[in-house]
Amino acid sequence: MKKITQNSFRDITTFHLGGEIGFYVEVENADEVKWAIKEAKKRKLKIFVLGDGSDVLASDMNFDDFVVKYIGKKYHIDDNCITAEAGMKWDDLVDLSVENNLQGIECLSGIPGTVGASPVQNIGAYGQEIADTFVSLTAYDIENEKSVTFNKEDCRFGYRESIFKEKSHWQKYIIVDVTLKFNKNAKLKINYESLKGYVKENPTLIDVRNAVLEVRKTKLEDPNKVGNAGSFFKNPTIDIEQKEKLQSKYSDIKIFPFENKFKVSAAWLIEKAGWKGKTHKGVGVSPKHALILINASGKAKAEDVLELSEMITTDIYKKFGIKLEREVQLINF
Repeated sequence: MKKITQNSFRDITTFHLGGEIGFYVEVENADEVKWAIKEAKKRKLKIFVLGDGSDVLASDMNFDDFVVKYIGKKYHIDDNCITAEAGMKWDDLVDLSVENNLQGIECLSGIPGTVGASPVQNIGAYGQEIADTFVSLTAYDIENEKSVTFNKEDCRFGYRESIFKEKSHWQKYIIVDVTLKFNKNAKLKINYESLKGYVKENPTLIDVRNAVLEVRKTKLEDPNKVGNAGSFFKNPTIDIEQKEKLQSKYSDIKIFPFENKFKVSAAWLIEKAGWKGKTHKGVGVSPKHALILINASGKAKAEDVLELSEMITTDIYKKFGIKLEREVQLINF
């Protein structure tokens, strides 16, 4: 049976920050999930479910609850669907879909994290998001100790949102597997200007995947080299009145339609406000991409990251009247 060990958020998150974990266990099947839940309850500890730690910022305090990481990586392909276990690396699933000529997530190439974490965040990039191909997921209900299934409607997907990020469902489930349905031999559309220079006319799935990986390499920070959690902030939603007001003042502002409203580029706001490349107590705003906060010195404190993010949020509101929201989840603050 699995062994409960100690660990540190520094070693299991992409920010490479955070305190010690008193109870940590990795599980890879339903029986081990059940066992971990019983062990946590026996110790009267809450369970915290972690994927690859690529969208979290953990405080420097010691963490006394029970951290569970699902590491099973099996998958099966049935017609145009792939069911993959939660522990598979997300990019491995994208690679698998492209290899099998299954279209739908190729623009999500290179996103760090696991398959199990992908619906929680409703990950997206370059005009695609997981909600577009999502069919269902299997999860284990921690409180009631039973297996449950969520279909697309159940997940209540929104922009980088799902039911699993709502207070009522946050950290209540251990996701075990995810099923996605793809298009076979579909005509590809490139919706983002930043990709068009990297692909030929009538690109194949592998062309699109390679283009996305190339763009990400030039624009984004590699968490293996510089600690970060990807996009720290969401692109804020604004109404038409705000849009027109901003466009009259800033002709170069990046705004795009979103449902009945508009989204404004958070990276543009942060860069326009002069934060790109700035540092604060060993933390910084990436010189490559203003949405990414980095552990610039390698010795930063989690509290310093949070402090810098709040300084940016305050300044953006003061200058543009827009309140930025975090995309990154906070742990133990």
